[in-house]
Amino acid sequence: MKLLASLVCAAVLALFLTGCQSNDVTTASSQATSMKGYELHSWQNGAQWDFSLLEGTNREKTLAEIQSPDVVLKGVEALQPALENIAAGQYVTWQSPRRVGEALAFPPDALVGRVERICKDQQLELAIVK
Repeated sequence: MKLLASLVCAAVLALFLTGCQSNDVTTASSQATSMKGYELHSWQNGAQWDFSLLEGTNREKTLAEIQSPDVVLKGVEALQPALENIAAGQYVTWQSPRRVGEALAFPPDALVGRVERICKDQQLELAIVK
């Protein structure tokens, strides 16, 4: 009986310790997902291009929401880690809504290509709506 109890305790301890191991592999389930995908916006700020990456919704965002200091990503260097945090297979729509006028715009083709490559490397479905 003592042997059986010892074996059960050892098995429980082994399962516990296995569950406590750190997992160095980042899985898609640990990355951001959104049922309605993500919205990417861009605008020029002096010589720099700024971005915002927002969760998709059923309504058009206001310019104040898009350019809120809480969500502004200054340059593609700040955008890249945000895109890399999104799970592979998610949809990203890059748009410049007409309703908010001239404030939003698309950067030069070279920068658009760089964002496209980041999305492709991350296996994101990027749609550019001009």
